[in-house]
Amino acid sequence: MLGLALCILVPLCLSGQSYFTAMGLRMGTDFGITLQQKILGNLTMEGIVSSSAISNQTSATVLAEIHNPLISKRFNFYIGGGIHQRWRSSFDAGPNLRGITGIAGAEMTLGRINLAWDYKPVYHLNAQQSAFESETAISLRYVFVRKLKNKKRNNIFKPTAKQKRQKEKKKLKRQKARNKNKQTQKEKNGLNIFKKK
Repeated sequence: MLGLALCILVPLCLSGQSYFTAMGLRMGTDFGITLQQKILGNLTMEGIVSSSAISNQTSATVLAEIHNPLISKRFNFYIGGGIHQRWRSSFDAGPNLRGITGIAGAEMTLGRINLAWDYKPVYHLNAQQSAFESETAISLRYVFVRKLKNKKRNNIFKPTAKQKRQKEKKKLKRQKARNKNKQTQKEKNGLNIFKKK
């Protein structure tokens, strides 16, 4: 409920992170790989695949996050939630776990490097005991796709210089064809008048 309230109260018109796609390592309670992809506005999807040598578990998590700037677009906080699935290394360790996951954190982006810290509470829906857990981690990501500037974004669907030249050539070609047809028609009309005389 707290996460939902914050998502509603924070203005959605604000733009969060200064990148579109970033991927890297997540190091903390578990060790794994994290991938973030901006979807729309300040909405970002994150996928995490991690494993723990202590608990002998491998987990996959999908999260939807709202990113908002703190000082600038390069330094912001985020909050969100999603689902997870955990696979145990042996059947004796108990059933595989699935449940819901929350996340809250802060991140900083400098050039192509993105550094983040997060707190991730986890609730297992089918746990026989200890249904609630909490995790913390530091993520170090590389920015593969930077955020497009407004100028570039507005010019995505505009024709290039080459396309403009090709369009002008086609226009001139059509104009010449029309002029030629008009000239031919005039000559025909002139011949018809001469024949009548």
